[in-house]
Amino acid sequence: MKYRWITNPVFIFIFSLIALGTSLWLYIHSYLQVNEAFNEFVRKRNLDPSPLLETETWVMILIVSILVALILIGVVIIFVYYQKMIQLYRMQQNFINGFTHELKTPIASLRLFLDTFSKHKLDEASQKKYLGYMIRDTERLSDNVNQILNLARIEDKKYEAVWQEGPLDRFIEEWLEKTSYWSEDADISLVKDENGESEANKEEYETWVKYDVNLIPLVFMNLVNNALIYNDSERPRIDISIRRRGKFVVVSFKDNGIGISKAEEKKVFRKFYQVRKAGKGSGIGLYLVQTVMRFHKGSVKVYSEGEGQGSTFILSLPHYIPEGMSHD
Repeated sequence: MKYRWITNPVFIFIFSLIALGTSLWLYIHSYLQVNEAFNEFVRKRNLDPSPLLETETWVMILIVSILVALILIGVVIIFVYYQKMIQLYRMQQNFINGFTHELKTPIASLRLFLDTFSKHKLDEASQKKYLGYMIRDTERLSDNVNQILNLARIEDKKYEAVWQEGPLDRFIEEWLEKTSYWSEDADISLVKDENGESEANKEEYETWVKYDVNLIPLVFMNLVNNALIYNDSERPRIDISIRRRGKFVVVSFKDNGIGISKAEEKKVFRKFYQVRKAGKGSGIGLYLVQTVMRFHKGSVKVYSEGEGQGSTFILSLPHYIPEGMSHD
């Protein structure tokens, strides 16, 4: 961090120019001086100049080669930085376009409902229905804005967490109830066993974790939204399962979407990266998921059998142990 200026493209470019100019000056200046001294020495000693001329030549070749190598290295570094800047610019443009779309959709919906209220006299049932839609759109807007703000705070290490301890399966059930509007576009369910309980809800404290009440819902929202965006089926489906594995509580989001190739399984968590460069979404959803999981000292990974085979995103959170309890 302290010497980051050394890798600055402007500094490298200026240094390369200085190296080039210095190499040319040294070559000309040294050659003239050495040649003059060499001729004077030969005249005084009446020596054969051939062996000395060979040594002089190789020394000069070595010096010039080193300087030229430095120039070439500088040019290569500048080229790499230039390519990265172009790539970053394109990803930022995709992010702006995608995020603008994410904001415009609920805004347009709100505008439509407000126009309906202003131009038509609605009965009480219709008013409640449209107000429900408007509340949903405002929550969607709020979620989109909050995830950008929270991501920036986490990256700047300025985020103030609101920690809570409790069973994660119960939290997921409550979250699914609050976001029931997802069911209009997909079948989302928490996997139950034959007794009607979630897979992990069989023992007290089985799925207890320590989590931030504002960040974890953003993780769930982005995983569901990702499953909906990258899905070509007639009716998207997302199965959520949770279980305890050693010192971790593991949550899986399995969908019937387009799937992910092996080559892209790690790339999807990069900032601004989009599968197939589809231009859908903002390109930071999965990056935010990974960032939040690291903030919780957990992890996220994705598994897919291939394109068209769906994907499974697996979250791992440290199991929280209340006082007086211990790991099995």
